Amino acid sequence: MKKIKPGIITLLIILLVPTLNFGKLMAADPEEEALANLVKESSKALANYHASKDKGAVLKYFHEKMVIDFTFISVSGKVRNERISYEEFATHLDAFSHERMGRTHDIDVLKTIVHQDIGVVNYTEDYEVTFGEEVLTKGSQVITATAKKFGKTWKIIRITVVEMESEKFKGSCLCELYEGTSATGNFITKTTVPGGKNYTSNMNHFTVTKKDRGTVLINMDGENFIWENNLNIFEAKEDGSKGTKIGIGTNSYEVIQTLIKAEFSEHCTDLVLRK
Repeated sequence: MKKIKPGIITLLIILLVPTLNFGKLMAADPEEEALANLVKESSKALANYHASKDKGAVLKYFHEKMVIDFTFISVSGKVRNERISYEEFATHLDAFSHERMGRTHDIDVLKTIVHQDIGVVNYTEDYEVTFGEEVLTKGSQVITATAKKFGKTWKIIRITVVEMESEKFKGSCLCELYEGTSATGNFITKTTVPGGKNYTSNMNHFTVTKKDRGTVLINMDGENFIWENNLNIFEAKEDGSKGTKIGIGTNSYEVIQTLIKAEFSEHCTDLVLRK
């Protein structure tokens, strides 16, 4: 069986926690109303899981053979598909409970259909994922939830989600490092960062010059930094003295990675350095 990556399951669970607005849903049929309540209550239970940590309160709305088909289209146009089982969904509820990101949702229920013991709810959703007051990403989903009635109880047996990321302001960044042959230790980096409706690439140039007593001067596009004793990295003041501490690095690659992280801190939650 294909191994499911935890990251995308966590993302799916995040995006399945709506603040549902059923004001537009006028279900005259009692079974349609019951089905609408099922989706509303299951979503509320997911939203409350941060505080309750009560897995049973969430899973009681889902059948043990429930399947989730999730398609994610990133702002860069990459498509990922995952099929997630009930067991995998249950396992990753714990990871979701420790998520520090917030979500706001604007849901529009399009249609609810009930035929005998099978019901379907189709709705669209616009969402924002935030960290504190900072918006990390925006997007939209089309979701279809299918439920079956067992005796007097409705349970969700299948969810199909197509999620399209429309804007990404902060996330994982990639930094490609190119090393020259100069005796002064020249480096060039190309950093790809989220830029709203697409990703942007940024070039930075570094010159590494060794000084005396374990001190190294790092010049990044005209701005100087002091690397002291193969550990601490400081901003360099105009008079050459140490200023604010930026971070640490035990080799040139770590120093450059630290400086790039600081440079693009408003866009990068993490930075992968590729040499």
